[in-house]
Amino acid sequence: MSGFTAIAQRIGWVLVAIVTVAFLFWTPGRDVPDDGKTHIRYWYIVGAQDDVPYHARRFNEVQDSIFVDATPIPWNEHERKILTAVLSGDPPDVVSQFVPVVKWASRLALEPLDRFIEASDLDTTDFFPALWNEMGWQGRTFALPINSTSYALFYNKALFREAGLDPERPPQTWDEVIAAAERLSERGENGRLTRVGFVPDYGNLPTTQLMAWQQDADFLSPDGRTVRLDTPAMRQSLQWIADFYAAYGVDNLKAFTSGLGSADQHGFMSGRIGMAVLDLSYLEQLARYAPDIEYGVAPIPTFPGRPTASSAGSWWLAVPRGARHPEAAFAFMRFAVQKRIQLEEVAATDEDLFPANRFAATDSSFLTSPEMEVFARQMTVAHSPTVVPLAHDVFWREFFGAQERVIYGLQTPSEALQQGEAVVQDALDRASSYDAYVRANVSLDGEEG
Repeated sequence: MSGFTAIAQRIGWVLVAIVTVAFLFWTPGRDVPDDGKTHIRYWYIVGAQDDVPYHARRFNEVQDSIFVDATPIPWNEHERKILTAVLSGDPPDVVSQFVPVVKWASRLALEPLDRFIEASDLDTTDFFPALWNEMGWQGRTFALPINSTSYALFYNKALFREAGLDPERPPQTWDEVIAAAERLSERGENGRLTRVGFVPDYGNLPTTQLMAWQQDADFLSPDGRTVRLDTPAMRQSLQWIADFYAAYGVDNLKAFTSGLGSADQHGFMSGRIGMAVLDLSYLEQLARYAPDIEYGVAPIPTFPGRPTASSAGSWWLAVPRGARHPEAAFAFMRFAVQKRIQLEEVAATDEDLFPANRFAATDSSFLTSPEMEVFARQMTVAHSPTVVPLAHDVFWREFFGAQERVIYGLQTPSEALQQGEAVVQDALDRASSYDAYVRANVSLDGEEG
């Protein structure tokens, strides 16, 4: 017996055990009201609010043939609960997720949606390309994007003015970022940093990732089999960040960022960092924790002559494989992603939702400020963070690991990237082999081959 076959067999026994346990606790006779409606179960991840999502409440109000029973699932339990339900043969009809669609589609945990899309009036070009591109796997579509977030450069206008910089002209290139950062930074008598103009890996969108996309980096070969981490674009990006840290002192800059916190102790909100790439939610956070800061929002800087770039992951809706009412589930999903409902949801909730529907995101009722217009433009140049789908988590672990080794001078950019590339390639090869094994033994209809 080969090593791979043995592993596959062990995985099979684990799945059998999970199914057995799930079956023992599964009650097939679920109580469904005898009201003439098709009742579908919608499991959504609990976020900032525990309220039933607006799109579910509104769907129940506007029609009387389908009823959505919405159930909140805690973030730390959603994956286990959903997969167990799929394996037990009693999954919900709709789920909401944020993790890469491929992570679920490759496990055969989701129902392909192509036949429903073809029979509906859904226009897939209604969605931002970066979001729609995440929904497919192996030539099929498995989910619909519903929400996202967008990123931009936040900068402190008051600090710009104090440093003799034009508060109405934020940096447009990375060289300008370096120059502005030096003028904004301050040091105490002991030489320790008390204020920094910019920190490349502070915030929720790494500079190296942006730089690579701005130089047309492609982390995976067209056939999806070869990882491309050690590229000229990535080497230049890592060298840039290493040089930036060296100019301030690695230990000095790391000590500075370690002293920052959240809310009003966040680096940008406390006025201790002059510029940062942040997401849309920081508009609300600034209003709450730092209402007196005079700030601006601008496109993310880039290299001279190169277009800017951003990132956009997606919250999505999907039908688990084995769902009892897939047609009704898709009807609900189709309702939730239309322009009108997306705009109503934004207006009705306090959460920072960025519509996946590009016509909703560019509607005048959504673009209520110049800042929102910047975020909308950034979505048009966004890339999906799912760059190596079958080795997603390993890729980003190695990506940031390579960056840290270069920052601390442990390896050159090429050495660090080659090391990371080898690890990701191994993870991709193993995941691809298992994916091929599953597909050879389970048909697209979910029956054993």
